[in-house]
Amino acid sequence: MFTTRKTIPGEHLEEIFAKERADGRFADPEIQSGWEAGAAGFVKIQSENYGGDVLHWLEKNTYLVVGATMMAAASLGVDATPFEGFDRAAIDEAFGLTDTDFTTTLIMALGYPDETRVSHQPVSRFEAEKIFTHM
Repeated sequence: MFTTRKTIPGEHLEEIFAKERADGRFADPEIQSGWEAGAAGFVKIQSENYGGDVLHWLEKNTYLVVGATMMAAASLGVDATPFEGFDRAAIDEAFGLTDTDFTTTLIMALGYPDETRVSHQPVSRFEAEKIFTHM
């Protein structure tokens, strides 16, 4: 189950920045300060670009993690199938997310294939020239 933070409150950003400072992520405090201002500004821009729907933007970031998880699973010989189209409210309630700042974005099944049920038929795909534009 992959969840996404619904908002990015200032307190959350400050918590991230404090952790980065504690970890010594930036040796130069001026660079750290610039990073913090830039990150906060980027969150503001994204909030404005999506009409205040930060969840839409944040879910796109969750899908980056989903892709990495599927590649990691494949490298271990594990199949991964992501699912959307479920009742988000019901899943959130079942896992105690309803009154939190998180919501379910995607569910993923992981496992090993049953070779007796695997299709060995060819997959149909358009030719590259039909789907890509080279500039």
